[in-house]
Amino acid sequence: MRAPIGSSPVSKNTAAVQFLHTAVESLVPHQQADGALLDPVFNTQTQYGTAYFGWCCAVLAETVGPEWCDRARAALTQALDHTSRPELPAHASGFDVATLGIAGRGNHRDFTWPPILRTFAALGSEDDLVATIAAVEPEQSFRARPPSNWASVWMSGEWLRMQAGLSTTTAEMFDDWIDVFFAEVLDIERGLFSERGLPNAYDLFTRTHLADLLVAGYDGRNADRLRAFLTAGLRRSLSLQLSDGSVASGYRSTAQTWVLGAQIAFFTAARQLGLGTPSEQQLAGVAAWRAFDSMRRWQRPDGPFSPVQNLHRPELRVGYEGYTADGHYSPLALSFLATAITRGFGEDDEPGIAELDHRDPAGWAEAEPTWRAVTHRGRMSAAIQSAADHVYDGCGLVDLTFGAGRRLHLATSARHLSGGPWLNPGLAIADQPYGTAIPLSGEVQTPVAPISLTDGGLAYETTFAADSRLDGSRYRLALTLTDSSVRVEERITGEDRQLSLLVPFLADDGGPDRTQLQWRPNGAELDLAGEKLIIELDAEIRRRVLIPEGYRNRRGRCGVIRFDLARPSSSLLWSIRSSR
Repeated sequence: MRAPIGSSPVSKNTAAVQFLHTAVESLVPHQQADGALLDPVFNTQTQYGTAYFGWCCAVLAETVGPEWCDRARAALTQALDHTSRPELPAHASGFDVATLGIAGRGNHRDFTWPPILRTFAALGSEDDLVATIAAVEPEQSFRARPPSNWASVWMSGEWLRMQAGLSTTTAEMFDDWIDVFFAEVLDIERGLFSERGLPNAYDLFTRTHLADLLVAGYDGRNADRLRAFLTAGLRRSLSLQLSDGSVASGYRSTAQTWVLGAQIAFFTAARQLGLGTPSEQQLAGVAAWRAFDSMRRWQRPDGPFSPVQNLHRPELRVGYEGYTADGHYSPLALSFLATAITRGFGEDDEPGIAELDHRDPAGWAEAEPTWRAVTHRGRMSAAIQSAADHVYDGCGLVDLTFGAGRRLHLATSARHLSGGPWLNPGLAIADQPYGTAIPLSGEVQTPVAPISLTDGGLAYETTFAADSRLDGSRYRLALTLTDSSVRVEERITGEDRQLSLLVPFLADDGGPDRTQLQWRPNGAELDLAGEKLIIELDAEIRRRVLIPEGYRNRRGRCGVIRFDLARPSSSLLWSIRSSR
């Protein structure tokens, strides 16, 4: 007799359940009679969305009403049929932004295994599927092997199958797989999962699935090591969460909404497992709500829940990456929330904005291999990268967030629609007055020392390549947070130069309002529906230029402000203050 997944029944009236209900309903028009969930743009199944949609429906069947059972069963049957028959064509997995065509199909069955096993257990009466589930061969159906983050996903599903008595995988085999992770990619001291590009998102993703093993009762020979890794990972995740609930930028997938859902799931699991100190467990509870506060902001009022942290129409692909589509990344995000709900998320009182915004001053700095740092104070967070991988980010001040419940953040690097260098708020150098400004954030930089945490901020130094346009110059950035502002000092060695300050800003996140600009004597003021950011320079300004559009980042469409300094210099002090 199988018991439903979940530690206890949950209330139908929590904010978390209500939001899950709304978001999953926004996807319902795209579920077909055979159970398949089609993407609203590409009108086909994409990767693993049907399986995760089925799990969301199963949780709604437990928390909202039995009318969701039929949808859950149909999606489960469809997903299991595709997963159990690896000879079937793979679903769409790559997408062309220019023509909205399907650019690739890859085997992503690895991701379907946990939602299939969870939905199967939750429905509790799917005996006709037992033989099919028992017959799946992981090495035939699943593409990845340990230590891939993909393998951590299907392994979390395989453990559930083992617990149900439907697998031939032995405990020894399973521990051998975990051994590979610890031998190659898991840093117990840092709580860091490493893969190409060191993405903060997939570090969290892998940690979340490894936590699932312990929640589901894993007690093999690696249990103590896993617990130690996850405890260190809890501290890393608490540090990398920005004040708006998102995760600090770092390579790919940062601004996908599944990153918000994964935080909710991981922080909830950490509390259930009793990871860390009582204080850290309390912080994890607040952090889960902070991520939830951000996540529910991305329900489009007239369309499917967004897979990215903006509200633009899916056809525009703003903030999407080549592998992103609504048909799989939206239900993936919601499935993390659904899992957290079955573990009790939402049962406690939702914190108000004041509690979400309360944060003691803290910092987290990493040298090799990530060269990233985050600092927090109250409702302010700032994240920097001193050696960014320029495939996805620029160097310097990548993220600046101003608290929960807000939309006007300077988060993730911006870029012109035609390409060109990445832009973060910071210095640029021109070869002549009014000339082309070279943004330092778009140049490859090499750290000369570890990032240092200072009183209320952080600082770092880098050099530019000797054969670059900046001829080996040395660069220093130092920033300090107050309760409502950031103050930045930038300095570059050598003779005085024509300096400009470039500030990319969110002009349009797809919501009903647009950011307005008003010039001030020593800077400018940005206003998005009453949220105001005031930019001030401690220098005489020769020229101010507004480029109102033509740029994008992962949060939406962007503009850029350019301030040219009146006289050559080698340094600049500037600040951004939030008035709300």
